[in-house]
Amino acid sequence: MPRTVVRKRFAALALSSTALAALAIPHGAMAQETPAADEPPAGTESEVVGNVIVVTAAPRRGEVIGDIPPETELDAADIASYGASSVEDLLTAISPQTGSARGRGSGGRPIILLNGQRISGFRELRDLPPEAIERVQVFPEELALRYGYRPDQRVVNFILRENFASFVGEVEHGRSTQGGFNASEIEATLTRIGQNGRLNIDVEYEPGSALFESERGIVQSRIDEPGFVDNGEFRTLIGETDSFEVNASYNRQLGGTTSATLSGEVSRTDTTSRLGLPGTSLTIPASSPFARVAGDETIYRYLPAVGGTLNRFSDSLDAEAGLSVNGQFDEWRWSLTGNYSRSESDTATDRSDLSTLVTRIAAGDPSLDPFARDLGLGLGFTVDRSHSVSQNADANATIAGSPLAMPAGPVTVSATSGFEWRAIDSEAERSGVISVADLSRERLFARANVDIPIASRSNLVLGFLGDLSINGNIGYADLSDFGGLVEYGYGLNWEPLDGLSILASVIGEEAAPSVQQLGDPLIVTPNVSVFDFTTGQSVLIDRTTGGNPNLAAEERRDFKLGVNYRFGDNPEVRLSGEYVRNRSENVTASFPLLTPEIEAAFPDRVTRDAFGNLLAVDARPVTFSEVRSERIRYGINLSGRIGSDDDEEEGGWRGRRGGGGEGRGRRGRGQGASDAPSSDETPASAGTPSPDGEAQPEGAAPQGEQANRGEGPPRGEGRRGGGRSPMGFMRGGRGGGGGGRWQLSLYHTYRLDETVLIRPGVPELNLLDGSVTSGSSPTARHSVELEGGMFLGGIGFRLSGEYSGAARIDGSGLPGSSDLFFDDIVTFNLRAFFSFDSRPGIVEDIPFLAGSRLALRVDNIFGGVQRITDQNGDVPLAYQPGFVDPRGRYVELSFRKRF
Repeated sequence: MPRTVVRKRFAALALSSTALAALAIPHGAMAQETPAADEPPAGTESEVVGNVIVVTAAPRRGEVIGDIPPETELDAADIASYGASSVEDLLTAISPQTGSARGRGSGGRPIILLNGQRISGFRELRDLPPEAIERVQVFPEELALRYGYRPDQRVVNFILRENFASFVGEVEHGRSTQGGFNASEIEATLTRIGQNGRLNIDVEYEPGSALFESERGIVQSRIDEPGFVDNGEFRTLIGETDSFEVNASYNRQLGGTTSATLSGEVSRTDTTSRLGLPGTSLTIPASSPFARVAGDETIYRYLPAVGGTLNRFSDSLDAEAGLSVNGQFDEWRWSLTGNYSRSESDTATDRSDLSTLVTRIAAGDPSLDPFARDLGLGLGFTVDRSHSVSQNADANATIAGSPLAMPAGPVTVSATSGFEWRAIDSEAERSGVISVADLSRERLFARANVDIPIASRSNLVLGFLGDLSINGNIGYADLSDFGGLVEYGYGLNWEPLDGLSILASVIGEEAAPSVQQLGDPLIVTPNVSVFDFTTGQSVLIDRTTGGNPNLAAEERRDFKLGVNYRFGDNPEVRLSGEYVRNRSENVTASFPLLTPEIEAAFPDRVTRDAFGNLLAVDARPVTFSEVRSERIRYGINLSGRIGSDDDEEEGGWRGRRGGGGEGRGRRGRGQGASDAPSSDETPASAGTPSPDGEAQPEGAAPQGEQANRGEGPPRGEGRRGGGRSPMGFMRGGRGGGGGGRWQLSLYHTYRLDETVLIRPGVPELNLLDGSVTSGSSPTARHSVELEGGMFLGGIGFRLSGEYSGAARIDGSGLPGSSDLFFDDIVTFNLRAFFSFDSRPGIVEDIPFLAGSRLALRVDNIFGGVQRITDQNGDVPLAYQPGFVDPRGRYVELSFRKRF
């Protein structure tokens, strides 16, 4: 049986098994008992002073270490308004608010916390349904120090609901509106959260079709002379993929404040890419019996008869496992984390050797007709192979707390230490020559941070300054292959006025290139289309990738000044801005785009023939002597409710978002969520529906009667947000009543300086003025991110957009060379979704639709593709729209159901 069929059947079997497991686990297996209505909220202390009972509320569940306020906080209603299917989708949706301009704009995923604690890896909560999340908080980079991380990424804290159970199935199918490409996904997720632990299992299967150049009308840079073949029919823009993944995490309360989480993930991805037909230039001498002209003639031929299409087959098998243990004693929090991952990949690339054929035709061999359709018949392919195994393991210990109190507040310290091991074993075979790399690295490190309060309004210490604290950190790492590396930092956190916060910080560090950058296997890809700036032509070349063992350690220094101001309630307005300056030396980078400047700096990486035609590029990583960048990023976040206060109370809003101040961020009785399980945690089959469509436990009175008889908290008080399911937008039809949410985020990045010095003696590259180092496009001075949407009556819309300003790449200025001009480009993505529970009539007629949602996603709504032209206004073949954005406008329909 073909391997692909076996994988597909295994995927279907795994999905079915997960569904059976969901039905087999009792729905209330992890449910928490409901406290009596007259009991004080959990986590509070009370004392009698005279005739008055004074209740002191404990910190909200899931709060982070220290007093840095969140820049953004989303409650359950806000989360529901995004219509996301998983925590990963939600994180993508709020990416404009979690992005960072720190460093060289590396961006990437922020640091993730769960209930204010470290996790062993993002896989622990990546596939959790958004309905399981009570709040999301976004913090500035400085909070990372208190958890033992470097302060170069923002921190996002996800706070889970105390009781939750669901089984979710989702199917998706999308197609390019230009045709030729489609992709699907089948996913099943089981989630249980209770008093003593949580369980999450997710299974995904994703097939994707191939997209060929001929389906985008790609004009070939080399045309088969006799006109027999269109090579675009044999070259893919997007390879055919087939992936399967299982991710699981299990958390258990070990007693007291200690809990442990075990997580694991296994994934396999197979990709098949078509690299076109073998081709070569043939010189036909005048003495040849097949000569068409008086002198020598050169033609280019594609040779299907050699063996058909050149292919590349790539298989990867990845496995990860992690353990995290978190606890608390007195005022100290501690955590232990450990991870192990193994990634195995195999690549097989077809290659043809036509040198003998070329030589015989050039000699005028009468037995070889250079125009014959079957030219090269029987030659066949050789196969270049590479195999690599990467392994990573780490163990970390972190402790944080307040060892002493000062007049302005407690001093907060944190310390972390750990061990990391990285190894890569690779073997590559090309033309019978085998190259082997066997690299490993061991890293021991320690890092400490201290935060000292200087002024405090609430403690009446230098109150005229507001709230002011300073911090410092230092770290040291010993690498087995690079020796000792030092990191340090210092900064201040100042809140002169309510709602206004100012953060300033400096960080410096030494960093080594990754093991992969040093030792990835050598791979040569034939027929890669590139633009040769020296000749102004698009050509097909051999491109070499892999590791470079000669890379150096990097030294980096950053300065950041950030300002945030929050005001208003409905709508709420938050303004933010940050200025970042970076200076780095000995920077490891991917091989730059081959401009004349880069070719002059790395002449040994470029191969040309005697006529100056580009044949090959060695694109392994390189080291830049110095990199400087300076940028400003600022933006505005607007959000508000739709509907009156009466609508809000009746609709069950779960409190207003806030930073934990008086009267803000409260949930139910006092601070912290009610312990009472919501109706959403009982299957519809286990009870009767309430008048508004929500399921009730067997024997339970309607909520209104409970409130009147005093058997439960009155509407709008005890239960989360007014006696409704926290995710009532998704269940029970209450989302169809009054009330809704809207939100808008808009950020602008303005780059002041982006320069690179490759090495002393070589002219400095100005990336904002015609130079380029990475990718195939220049750096634009201006870029804008937009994200917003609204949710009302069970219907939601989300719109995101990106703008990149115009830029250019300078050619050499020599005859035949060309500059390239990149127009500015704006793209928009739209997502619309509909909850069937908002229409009780539909659910009554079709009970299966209870708990279901239908979503439509359109990427690149207007089909915008950046226009790239040379100095004559023509589009180079290597920058045709099909190369720049092969997928184009993409439409996806998905159906999601909670059981």
